[in-house]
Amino acid sequence: MAYSALPSKSASDTVTLGNWDNIRDDFAAGVPDIFTTKGDSAWATGADAAARLAVGADDSIPVADSACNVGVSWQIVPAARAFNASAIVTASATWVSLTFDSERYDTDSVHTVTGSTGRLTVPANGAGLYLIGGNIEFSGQSNPGQDWGVRVLKNGTTVLARVYGPLSGTSAFSLNVGTVDTLNATDYVELQAYAGKAGSVLASGNYSPEFWLQWVRRQ
Repeated sequence: MAYSALPSKSASDTVTLGNWDNIRDDFAAGVPDIFTTKGDSAWATGADAAARLAVGADDSIPVADSACNVGVSWQIVPAARAFNASAIVTASATWVSLTFDSERYDTDSVHTVTGSTGRLTVPANGAGLYLIGGNIEFSGQSNPGQDWGVRVLKNGTTVLARVYGPLSGTSAFSLNVGTVDTLNATDYVELQAYAGKAGSVLASGNYSPEFWLQWVRRQ
């Protein structure tokens, strides 16, 4: 950025049009001149130096990034909460991946209501630390003492969190599971239920079956 030299002025001196032209030219040669598109922003690249950062994707946020030339880059913030509008019949003594046919919200196409509806999948550029959780309500059991559980499964193989054990009641009951873990783009998580005997995961209010995922920060 080049600045024109301005003569010293006292309170009694007259400011000429040329002086204002110099000020205008200096300003235009600075930050405004680097803007080209709606949403552009300027960030310091050093002492008395700035560069343009193009606007990011909708709902993304700027985060510190030493690898970027301006020290900042845009980060999407994936979040989704899915549910099933009807009860899900569970097989006996086996972990079953639940499906979700509806969404409370989905910011970045994390979930789909067609195809693999049981998955919450990290989108491109969405790698980071995530909050993951779910809640289910089982139907009442006529044979107390069976094992029941809920767990979060990553990429079809890795258990990230689990709540599991024998329950003695005969009325409907809820189980909640949650964890924090790092996920990369294309990683997916599923919510699974385990029933000690054949039964149902009930569709109840705004809490069963519900499955959610929320980006927290970069890895």
